[in-house]
Amino acid sequence: MPTPTGVGTEELRRANLRAILQTVHTHGPTTRAVLTKQLGLNRSTIGALTGELQALGLVSEETAAVGGRSGRPSHLVVPRPDNVVVAIDVGVDRIAVALVGLGGEVLDRRIRAHQRGEHDVAHVVESVAQMVDDTFAAASGRRCLGVGVAVPGAVRANDGQVRFAPNLGWFDEPFTELLAERLGRPVSTGNDANLGVLAEHVRGAAVGYTEVAYLSASVGIGGGFLVGGRPLTGASGYAGEVGHMQVDSQGPECRCGAVGCWEMKVGENVLLQNAGRLTGGGPPAVAEVIESARAGDARAAAAVEGVAEWCGVGIRAIVNLFNPEVVILGGCLAQVWRAAEPAVLHSFQRSSLMSPRAETVIRAARLGDDSPLVGAAELAFEPVLDHPQTVPQAV
Repeated sequence: MPTPTGVGTEELRRANLRAILQTVHTHGPTTRAVLTKQLGLNRSTIGALTGELQALGLVSEETAAVGGRSGRPSHLVVPRPDNVVVAIDVGVDRIAVALVGLGGEVLDRRIRAHQRGEHDVAHVVESVAQMVDDTFAAASGRRCLGVGVAVPGAVRANDGQVRFAPNLGWFDEPFTELLAERLGRPVSTGNDANLGVLAEHVRGAAVGYTEVAYLSASVGIGGGFLVGGRPLTGASGYAGEVGHMQVDSQGPECRCGAVGCWEMKVGENVLLQNAGRLTGGGPPAVAEVIESARAGDARAAAAVEGVAEWCGVGIRAIVNLFNPEVVILGGCLAQVWRAAEPAVLHSFQRSSLMSPRAETVIRAARLGDDSPLVGAAELAFEPVLDHPQTVPQAV
């Protein structure tokens, strides 16, 4: 990360502290020698900066063994995992809560399943808070740096208001405010797909790419995008509602009131219904249909083939619109991609404006269903990574 120029001494120091902490958080223990080379600073400056991060309790230093080399061994700068955040993923059929240490290690994880459908926001807040309380009770001696939450809906950027999360039955719900009040600490909330693309960029299948599309389907479809390495959020934070782009002018009518939305052609319930199964079974039910298709079930095979075709149609539209380097697929889309990659690609390559397959990588999310949860952790870490000197005191 290059050192900024044309800024004041204090801002320069903050930028260098940020660069060091971000490096060890993302890449793990790093020698001072490597940090010196990456940041273009001298050894004494790196030593002073890492010393400041040690004083803040964010990193420790160890002696790095350097085999076959003479001279003094380099100091290894190590993120301290006793600095933690709480990551929460409020899904359509479960709540997942994880305690994540600086450096990205998941130290504790809890899951509570619930029935799909509409849920009162107050009950969800209480259920989440109980799980967080249990997590804190088992995390004595650790310093909590923040709480991050992923929700399957549109989240207003300036205050975390959930404008709509139709799969939970939420419209203009102050979820973030209510949870922060219940926990007695600040909470940051983001859309699950936006946090999914962040996680895959930092720790998953999109590492090293700056133009990224993340597409994930369960009941609906969410999209998260990086443009020039930065999140595409839109004016108020609502960008990425790809599930409601029209892919078929002949229908069917979507619950949003439009006709032929992509999520009416692709998703768990579409696949299950077309295969003659009951809806609502989630990923295990999708896996059963895929396995039945492989075993010779003609109706299941036709359902998988049909969803794969519409999957390719939607990806083609996304590629033509955003021209990403890589498309990451999560949820049901990842399951269909693994089962019917040739059918997805055949549809994707048909009638394209360019030759996108030669230029665009398509792959399943490396973090699987945990992408939003890991992204929620990164969201919670952001304030301290951006300004390490604001690290909160132990609670």
